[in-house]
Amino acid sequence: MKCSKFLLERGALAALVLPVVLLVQASPVAAQLAGLTPAQHALYREAIESFRSHHYPGAYGRFAALADAGHVPSARIALLMAQEGSVLFGSDWTATPLQQQRWSALQINGLRSRLLPLDHDNGD
Repeated sequence: MKCSKFLLERGALAALVLPVVLLVQASPVAAQLAGLTPAQHALYREAIESFRSHHYPGAYGRFAALADAGHVPSARIALLMAQEGSVLFGSDWTATPLQQQRWSALQINGLRSRLLPLDHDNGD
């Protein structure tokens, strides 16, 4: 019973992590860099490289800084890392309640902006 609960939890966590891994590894970089300053471009690339090389603390710090600056893809990753860090990455990272609220709002607004053109195209 314990084993099946563990596997179920791991499966649910994998469902949370998979979108982040796909975002970091397969997303078009140009789309992720839109609206960033040259310094932020460099920071985002460093964050991705840190994540890919399993240097999660460095990745989290960079993603969190970019999320605080309003970068939606970084907010998505930083929020996941802050909320699930101990289970997924073996580390606890902190984010204030205000940071978590802002990062969540960035994600929601980002999703809305991607969905609204679809609704408009259908006449909805």
